[in-house]
Amino acid sequence: MTKPTDLQQLTLVDGLKGSIFRSRRPFGYLLLAIVVLAAAMTFGFEVQRTAAIRAAEQTQSTEAALVAMLDQETGMRGFLYTGQKEFLEPYITGQADYKADRVLVTAAAAGDRTSVKLAAAEDAAARTWQAYAAKTIAIRSTGAIAKNDFALVLTGKQDMDHFRAFNAALLTRLEQRRDATLRETSIVSVAGVVLLAGVLALFGLLALQLQGRRALAFSEDELSYRSRQRGFSDLVQAVDSEDEASELVKRHLERSLPGATVTVLRRNTSDNRLEASGQLAEGSVLIEGLISAEPRSCLAIRLGRAHRDGLDHEQLVACKVCSQVPGTATCQPLLVAGRVIGSVLLESPSALDETQTRAMADTVAQAAPVLANLRSLAIAESRASTDVLTGLPNRRAMIDAIKRMAALSARNGHSLAAIAFDLDQFKKVNDDHGHETGDAALAAVGEILRETIRESDFAARIGGEEFVVLAPGTDAEGGRVLAEKLRGAIFQAGVPNLSRPLTASFGVAAMPDHATTSEVLLRRADRASYLAKERGRNRVEVASSVVEEAPNEDWREEVREVTRALKAKGTQSNIVGDGVELVIVGRAPTLKLAGATPDPIVD
Repeated sequence: MTKPTDLQQLTLVDGLKGSIFRSRRPFGYLLLAIVVLAAAMTFGFEVQRTAAIRAAEQTQSTEAALVAMLDQETGMRGFLYTGQKEFLEPYITGQADYKADRVLVTAAAAGDRTSVKLAAAEDAAARTWQAYAAKTIAIRSTGAIAKNDFALVLTGKQDMDHFRAFNAALLTRLEQRRDATLRETSIVSVAGVVLLAGVLALFGLLALQLQGRRALAFSEDELSYRSRQRGFSDLVQAVDSEDEASELVKRHLERSLPGATVTVLRRNTSDNRLEASGQLAEGSVLIEGLISAEPRSCLAIRLGRAHRDGLDHEQLVACKVCSQVPGTATCQPLLVAGRVIGSVLLESPSALDETQTRAMADTVAQAAPVLANLRSLAIAESRASTDVLTGLPNRRAMIDAIKRMAALSARNGHSLAAIAFDLDQFKKVNDDHGHETGDAALAAVGEILRETIRESDFAARIGGEEFVVLAPGTDAEGGRVLAEKLRGAIFQAGVPNLSRPLTASFGVAAMPDHATTSEVLLRRADRASYLAKERGRNRVEVASSVVEEAPNEDWREEVREVTRALKAKGTQSNIVGDGVELVIVGRAPTLKLAGATPDPIVD
């Protein structure tokens, strides 16, 4: 027998659901049967529980009557032996308890002739003994009975033995009645369970028959639809970005609904504007509708449910985004955990039918969690790599970018210019004019960089007043020209509350003229910027033409050995090598590379 495929199994499950839950009459009968049988079982269990409680109470009352009689006997004997009335307290208490227990025993015996007879015989024996006890106590109170007259004490033993015998017989009879009652109620409960199981089995067979009919009635279109949706669900789980997921939603719906045009609308990163994911078709009415659209401009987002609008489908309240769409516009919100992150707008010549509406709703429901996760991931990555003050990438993003660009430059043989600069005397700006003015100056520089560099270039604030610009496909001369352009723009920038022009010192280095790795390229540009500061600030310096390779640890160790030997002299000494100058002043040696600012050597 051929094993059914996953799709066929899904079809069978859907057939069962359709048969049971869409057919109201069988489901109603099943529900009614369950309720009735559950009530019957509950009643049987309650009867059983009540019978058990009643039987326990009956046996307890019979046992309590025996205890009360024994208390009376104990009190009487104590008084006969001592003549002290304090010993009569159990006797008096036992009399009162016996009267109360007698009522319960009579009630327990009711309904059974044998029990009634035994209860009456028991009570007669009890009364006989009580009469004897009262008479004996009265005689002992006059002192007419001696302490050691045990014959009088044993006179009523026969009556007490009769009482005990009748009490034991009654207790046995009550236990037999209890066991019979419990058996009857157990039989009723088991019968109810069996009956319920039979009814459920019957309805189960009916459901299986309906399931089979439903499976046979399933159309090829339904199977094809489910196959397409499952394929879409698998693909949307594998996308890497929000744009890719949005494009997949668009292509899937447009393929499933021929003649439709789909646009995925999403909130921008600031969450205050509504924008289209991807390029809108030329002449689309959505271009004008989205110019200043806020998220609440879309009624599907505002209401949190599907909305239909368009020129041929008037609504009481028109949507600001899609009301001018020719034909019909159907908008489905992207709803995730109670929050609407956007919407999917479908333009069609006519209104969607039930099957098409279902296809759109299923697609949006499958895509919404994926789009939300990708959006959250993109926002987190952006915040982790963006400087909040300037809006530029931060040092972390710059390190990733320069490594990527340097590797691409080395592979393709193209130049890569790095420009490192920092603002001159920026600490004085903060000290004299306050940090708000300093922040405004940094923000102004960030805006200048965005307006000046090319789209392929990269600019970042790497810390404090320090910035880096990467220009792929640009040699050292091109980098110098770009740096001069930025220097002039910064000098001309107007910063509120700043009484002097804002200036910066620039250093330029390029691959492969000055370095062969990203680390060396950044260091050469940085040293060139320090040279610009040493030579008067507000200028551009290009790194020397000597290519600096990556540092060699053996070479550094040799420098350290030379440093140790010269430290003891205590006089100024200079050692000049291949682009390297070692300066020893007193006992503080420093190292200079290609005219850069000296770096201390740590022994």
